[in-house]
Amino acid sequence: MSLHSAVKLLEHRPRKQTKAEYIPYEYTKDEDQLRERSRTINRHGTSISIPPTLLRQATCERAPSYVGVKPTILIYNSDTLETPLYTAIKDIRAIRSDECLWIDVPVTQDEVLLTSISERFKIHPLVIADIETTEQRTKLDVFEDAFFLVLKLIYPTRGTDETSIDQICFYMKENILITFQQKPKEIFDPIKNRICQNRGRIRKSKIDYLFYSLFDTIVERYMDVLDGVGIKIEAIEHNLMEKLSRDTLASIYELKREMLFFRGSIVPLKEIIIKLQKEEETQIIQEGTIIYLKDLYDHVVQVNDTIDAYREMLASFIDFYMMINSNGMNEVMKTLTIISTIFIPLTFIVGVYGMNFDNMPEIHWKYGYMGVLVCMVTLTIIMLSCFKKKKWF
Repeated sequence: MSLHSAVKLLEHRPRKQTKAEYIPYEYTKDEDQLRERSRTINRHGTSISIPPTLLRQATCERAPSYVGVKPTILIYNSDTLETPLYTAIKDIRAIRSDECLWIDVPVTQDEVLLTSISERFKIHPLVIADIETTEQRTKLDVFEDAFFLVLKLIYPTRGTDETSIDQICFYMKENILITFQQKPKEIFDPIKNRICQNRGRIRKSKIDYLFYSLFDTIVERYMDVLDGVGIKIEAIEHNLMEKLSRDTLASIYELKREMLFFRGSIVPLKEIIIKLQKEEETQIIQEGTIIYLKDLYDHVVQVNDTIDAYREMLASFIDFYMMINSNGMNEVMKTLTIISTIFIPLTFIVGVYGMNFDNMPEIHWKYGYMGVLVCMVTLTIIMLSCFKKKKWF
């Protein structure tokens, strides 16, 4: 067979489709099958392990109290603001070129709401499947006229010293931003108040500046959590100096696992922000917003550096714990060695006079017993003095 024939044969050979291969939307007839396929891929390939010390919303259980919660809809520009209460997503009016639309969806458990949003704004079913899967990794998907961003919201639980984990998704296209929260939270309320009161640059800017403001709010929560972790690390350091306990070691390992999870969730943000700044990647981010993304990048780098510093400190705490534990064992072994060394000559003396031979003059001496005791005590004092002089104890 000639080389030309072999090449033509390879070109016409049917290509085997892999399980994780992307199927274009226009060629997919059964959207339910596509959504189920996406869930299967997400369960096997993108699920992340959350430390048990962190709190998160259960993903398998329904939250009936959340179903039916209405999304917040804001339509604004520099001069006007509308907060309409639509009975259905399909009733949202068309947005003019000088207006911005922000829809804040407070829950992701309402499939009817997600389906209506998908149909109204032509969101791909794979994106909706990613939104419903609350154990996604941090990622950015760029489309022709939009992009989809998944972030982990890590924030301190109010009234406790515990940390909670939630997922927030952003779907952004020209003049439209849709945020999907795992459960209702007040994290974006300050941004909503700024829009309603027309404070700051949000009303005067395009939708990309609102996206930056929300993104920056999430990064600020990271800093708040790390401040709490720093306090815990200082307490662990104090406990290591005061006393040695297994509870302290358990606390170190718990924090170290949390730092590993934080790092896996936050480190990809650097690459994501760099990608958002590239004009060839997405045309939605305006040139005036890029400088704010650079500032956000600096904040993310600071968060990553803090996480790395805390991880090194926790690793050094483990080494210090092992060293102190080893030193304690060495002290025990040294004490036992000194006691054994003292009793070696005493055991020899007792063994000699315990042989019970007839021809042993000391056996029949009137002061023999007292003499042996005095000799043993004197020998013990001499040995202890030598050990003290050598600073063995």
